[in-house]
Amino acid sequence: MVAFFPFVLVTVVPLVGCMGEPEEQGDDTEVVGEVHDAISVPNALVPEALTAGGELAKAPLLLKAMSPNMRAAIESPSKQGHLTRLFLKYAVGCALGPEQSLSFAWTDVDGRIRYESYRGLAGLAPSWQDAPLDAVGQQWVSACLGARTNRYGRRVMISMHGSEDVLAEADDAELNEYPYEEGAFWGNVFLPEPYLRTCYNPANVDLARSTGRDCAAGLAGGGDEDCGIMEIMGPCGSQCEPLGDGLYHPGCAAPESGVPSGGKTEYVITVFLP
Repeated sequence: MVAFFPFVLVTVVPLVGCMGEPEEQGDDTEVVGEVHDAISVPNALVPEALTAGGELAKAPLLLKAMSPNMRAAIESPSKQGHLTRLFLKYAVGCALGPEQSLSFAWTDVDGRIRYESYRGLAGLAPSWQDAPLDAVGQQWVSACLGARTNRYGRRVMISMHGSEDVLAEADDAELNEYPYEEGAFWGNVFLPEPYLRTCYNPANVDLARSTGRDCAAGLAGGGDEDCGIMEIMGPCGSQCEPLGDGLYHPGCAAPESGVPSGGKTEYVITVFLP
């Protein structure tokens, strides 16, 4: 099947004095390309959060199994704590399946206990709930996090394709609903030196930008400006193998380190837009 994700506005602001943690906005922003049978969850992973959870891969997705430093980061009422929880929320959504979830509590600057429950969605690495995230899972989850990042937080429905079983099959209705390739995402945000890469389909750059999706396309008039740690590599034709029958790029260029297959990675998510 193909996984669908909308994007919802999140405002991240500096902490001032005794102000509490900034919270996610309600789901009332403009919607681009929403469909009735899509999985509907809040999505707004801001680029600043992409480096906030690198140590999470070292332990199962259980707070009691994490290092004291990681638990403290997740439970912190600071702006960085907000970014860490945001990373964790989307990492859980990418890795775990719909029947899995992670719940915990933290205390804000006013002493109020906040309860969090993050539901799985894509199921790209469901074993992470019980064991550390392996190298393959790290790359699938990282690609998913890249695909779900939005520079502006504008809510946009996307369709994700890839070689992993949960992404590799799509029916005609889904393909017709999302006919325009935006680009592809790959990398590993869990390495000591995290990286994410993206490329774009030049034919659909204007469409991507018109919906606020310019982490792959680059800013209009501004060249290939990167999106946080996400490096915009240019057209997918120069970075990736051509789209196959499953409408995904089976391999894209990656650094030699962490990629055993001669600088290419197969853990790539290709995104289509309505």
